[in-house]
Amino acid sequence: MNAKAILQMAERLAQKGDTGALKLLVRQASLPLLAEAMLGWTIGRKAQPFLEKVIPLEVLQELQARPALGNHVNVDLAEDTAISFPWSEERMEHVLSWLAPEPWSYDRINHYAYRYLPLGVVFFYNGLHSGAVGVLKREGQLQAKEVDLGPLYEAGLRIEWRRKGLFNGEEVPHAVLGSLAKPIPEVNHAMLLALGEVLHRHGICL
Repeated sequence: MNAKAILQMAERLAQKGDTGALKLLVRQASLPLLAEAMLGWTIGRKAQPFLEKVIPLEVLQELQARPALGNHVNVDLAEDTAISFPWSEERMEHVLSWLAPEPWSYDRINHYAYRYLPLGVVFFYNGLHSGAVGVLKREGQLQAKEVDLGPLYEAGLRIEWRRKGLFNGEEVPHAVLGSLAKPIPEVNHAMLLALGEVLHRHGICL
C-alpha cells in the first residue's frame, strides 16, 4: 500500500470538498484492515478494535487529549464502512452456519460499536463474531456510539510515514507530536488515523 498516494488524493479531494469521493476513498483505504481484522480467527488473534489505542502511550501522555464521546447514532451495514474483529475459529464457524440463512439483526445486549469521526468508519468492539457476519452480508442496522478523534488532532497529533532508521529505506507510520515521533506497528489502523487528520484539517466529517 502506498500510503502517501492515498493521503495526497485525500488532500486533493478535501480541497474540492468532494465528500462523496472521500467516503469511497476511506472505504477503499479500510480494506486492508477489514481483511486483517475479519480473518483474525484464522490465527486466533484479535486485531485492535479501538482505533485510538494504537497511538503509542508516550504520544498519548504528551497529547493530554482524548477522543470525545458523542451520542448513539444509527448505522446501516449496507451503506456504512464497518469492521469487526472475530478471533475464534469455533465461534466464527458457529455464527456463519447459524446466521447465513437468517436476516442479520441487531442485538442491543451483545452488539457494541463505535462510529469514528471524522471518518465515519464503524468498529465493532463486542459481538465480534456475529457482528462480522453482518459486515459480510452488508445487512442490518445497529446503534453505535460516536467517537470524535478531533481533540487528538487539535492537540497536535499527526501521522507521518518516516524511515525506520538512518540506514533503513522502509517507511513506517509514526505518531508525531512536535519533536516526539513514535512508530505505530498497526499500519492499517495508522492509515485511517492519517485520513482522519486530513478530514479534520479541512473541516470535513463523513
